[in-house]
Amino acid sequence: MPKNGSPQRFDAERAAAYDDRIRRLAPGYDLLQSTVASVLAARLPDDAHLLVVGAGTGAEIVTMGRNVSRWQFTAVDPSPDMLDRCRSRVAEAGLAPRVEYVCDRIEDASFPRRFDAATSLLVAHFIDGDAAKQRYFHALAEWLRPDAPLVWADLYRPTSDEAYRALWAAWREQTGARMEADAAARAFERIDEGISFVRPATLHQIVADAGLTPPVPLYQHLLWGAWMSTAA
Repeated sequence: MPKNGSPQRFDAERAAAYDDRIRRLAPGYDLLQSTVASVLAARLPDDAHLLVVGAGTGAEIVTMGRNVSRWQFTAVDPSPDMLDRCRSRVAEAGLAPRVEYVCDRIEDASFPRRFDAATSLLVAHFIDGDAAKQRYFHALAEWLRPDAPLVWADLYRPTSDEAYRALWAAWREQTGARMEADAAARAFERIDEGISFVRPATLHQIVADAGLTPPVPLYQHLLWGAWMSTAA
């Protein structure tokens, strides 16, 4: 996806391939999902209603929904094809009565409630430019109750360029064992062109400007990271 591109580019073909592809590119993907579910389960009541932005194929809803049997979810994604995959996966897991669906960008969406928590997993790194990222995080924060947590995960860029190059090389090496060489080369070319990496200081500023508390790191694997902030 080109930088600042719309997630609607996740058409039916890309939506169908997403689950396999993300696990080849992010070997810790399932651990990330379970970590997010555990962090929120330790903090939220059993009757919480969560906003899941960039719901994708429904992996995080299924993981969290199985972890806490009474949580309710509102799944938001601007890609109809991804949201269709999400519906199917949620239904197969027996969680359909607990999930509402909104096909829209979070910046344009409206809801009848504020939420007890929100997640944004592997979404914001597609948004190019600090101002656009700021609007995204502000839109997320706007729909949270006071003191509600926001957990997000994205690719990020370490402060040191040397560290970035070393982790990028290690990631390429690790992925090369899980994908054919030509497919891996194409994937990393798309990542280099389509991902907007953010340095920690910039991330802290974006989050602060959105009215959220300083981010707390929850997870890191090479250039993949996850953090938690709290709404004011």
